[in-house]
Parts: sequence; C-alpha cells; structure tokens
Amino acid sequence: MKTNNNGWQIKPLGEVVNISKGKKLNSLVENKTAKSIRFIQIDDLRNNEGLKYTEDKSGVLVNEKDVLIAWDGANAGTVGFGLNGYIGSTIARLELLGENIFSNYFGWYLRTKSKYLRDNCTGATIPHINKSVLESLKIPLPPLPVQKQIAEILEKADEAKQKRKEANKLTDEFLQSVFIEMFGDPVKNPKGWDVKKLDDLCSVIRDGVHKTPNYVNSGIPFLTVLNISQGKLDFSKTKFISVEEHRELTKRVKPGYGDILVSKDGSIGIPCYVNTKNEFSIFVSVALLRPKHNVVNSVFLTEQIRNKGFQKQISDRIKGIAIRHLHLEDFKKLNVLFPPLSLQQQFAETVNKTESLKEKQKHSEQELENLFQSLMQKAFKGELVS
Repeated sequence: MKTNNNGWQIKPLGEVVNISKGKKLNSLVENKTAKSIRFIQIDDLRNNEGLKYTEDKSGVLVNEKDVLIAWDGANAGTVGFGLNGYIGSTIARLELLGENIFSNYFGWYLRTKSKYLRDNCTGATIPHINKSVLESLKIPLPPLPVQKQIAEILEKADEAKQKRKEANKLTDEFLQSVFIEMFGDPVKNPKGWDVKKLDDLCSVIRDGVHKTPNYVNSGIPFLTVLNISQGKLDFSKTKFISVEEHRELTKRVKPGYGDILVSKDGSIGIPCYVNTKNEFSIFVSVALLRPKHNVVNSVFLTEQIRNKGFQKQISDRIKGIAIRHLHLEDFKKLNVLFPPLSLQQQFAETVNKTESLKEKQKHSEQELENLFQSLMQKAFKGELVS
C-alpha cells in the first residue's frame, strides 16, 4: 500500500469511487411543487441561483455524500458537492466506496484537479472528461478526523472568499441605488428631468470595423464584445493588429479617453467607460459613444445606460433571434435623462470614489484567492494539519 511522507494512504481514484453519468430529463419545472425534486445543472455546481425542479423520477439521484463533476462541454471538470437531486446528462456522480473518505474532503481535493482534468479532456468539438485520467488520479487519504479538519479549514477560507465577492456585488448595487436616489428611474422619470435622445448628447455614435482584420502576434489591441463583457476594458485576452491597419481602421472610428463603448451584438447593452489613453481599435459588435462633454458627463451617461430601466429600452429594440443585435439608428433614438451638468458631475464624483474602493476590494479579493489556493495545495500535501 502506497503512503506519503505523513504516512497517509494514497489510492487511485478508481479504487475509491463508482462513476455514473446523469440522464437527460424532459419534464422540468421552474418552481418547486409537492412532487418535484431539484434538478441539478452545471451552474448549480457553483451556486444556488436559477434552480430548476423535476417530477421525472427516472434519472440518477444523488445526495450530499456524493461528489459531482461536469463531464461534458466547456465547463468540464467543474466540481460540486453537498447537493441533493437528479443530475443531468452533462454531470457525473462520483459515489464514494467505503466509510474511510469524507465527501467534502474528497470534493475539495477534486477541485484542485479541475484544470488538470479539463486540460486532458477528449473530443475536439465537445470536450468531455477522460475517464481513465480521472480514475488514475492519486488521492491522499489521511485518517478521517484529519480529512474533516482539512475540509473545515477550506470551507471557512472559501466562505471568506464568497463574502468578499458579495461585498463587491453590493458595491455595484450601491451605485445603482445612488443613481435612482438622485435621478429616479430613467423610463418613468419621476423627477421630471428634461429628456434627450442619445444622438443629441453625443458627437459620435458609430460602430467598429465591419470586417475581420489581419491579426498579428503583437501590436495595437483589437477589442470585441468579449473585451467589455464585464463592463470594464479587459486587455488580458485581446488580439492584436498592426499599427498600419490600426491607422486605417481609425479613419472610421478612433476610441479615446472619456468615450463610452457599448456592446451591440450578443450580450447587448453592456456599457464601458474608456479610462485609458492607450490606443486600440474596435470591431463592429461594439458601438462607440462620444458624449458632448460640455453638456453631459461620460461617467453619468455610462451609469444611466447600465441602469435596469434604460436596459429595458435597449431590450425592446433588439433585432434578430439566432443572432441578436441592435442597430445604430435604434441606439441613437434611446431616451436619456438630462439633469443639470453640475448634478451629473456630483454623481460622477461618487462613482469615481466607489470605483477606487472597488479597486481596493479587487486587490483584497485576489489576496484571498491566493491564500485559498495556497491552503488547497498545502492541505493535500499534508502541510496544513498533521
């Protein structure tokens, strides 16, 4: 029997679990009924939002002692545990064999292997977990009390992480609350502000280039909807074009500091304030708004576009079913609240202070994530508890 330096047993995963795939169920319901049971989807392995239920009892039933893993698709390798219900066909049940493994300990261990399992998936079109790779994983098995102690430490660390994420979410909600308090709902306009068309408040409303450029290994960033999907400029996964092509593309539209980018294809209506003077080009899926700064504040306008009431205006004008998009002409006709510029600037100052706080929270969140990953690595090497 193999052991590590701590004297812990080490066993292949295939010896300690029984693996069974879930099943596709057709009768799903949004709300829980007296006869229904929770239907577990891949997103449920991460959170408890958007729950669904089923009255079909022919599927694979799991309980809180089972560990679940996303088997197919882009999220293959995602791990969840402590859940009760029926699993879909994209999820597999890992039923623990014997009484010497604590399910939460096993679940945390498997989460350290998520990336490894994802990197070793099979299938070109739809990746799925390689069963032999999964079964060959070597799991260290300390005494049961030690497993429970490790799981408890990791759960507390994860709880701290989740609280930080919740604080970040509340910060975003705070800005929307301040907006409503100062200006009211953009659609109902209870404060009776003047209303202007977006076109009246912008000197430029134009989308990016309508053809795919020639990409190069380095050069000028070329941004698409993916680079503003979180409402922030994200240059971490960008593609590049040559300086010469960038100069040609900017004859159509040249983004600049203080402009607003808004997604107009796919996930439509996500605004992003341009807070950099670095040059970049944009694709047709992104619209550029250049506010007239002598009459409207860019930060105020960005937050108004983000507001739920304003988003309703956008959703009412979306075209297409398979490929959803918003025409620039429809964009220009959107109604915008137009309070005095001094009040807009006052709100912008609150936003800037809040964004500064969010940056500090982001740093704190990263520190917590680093600590958590360090704990995870130490836990299964026997360096966390003995």
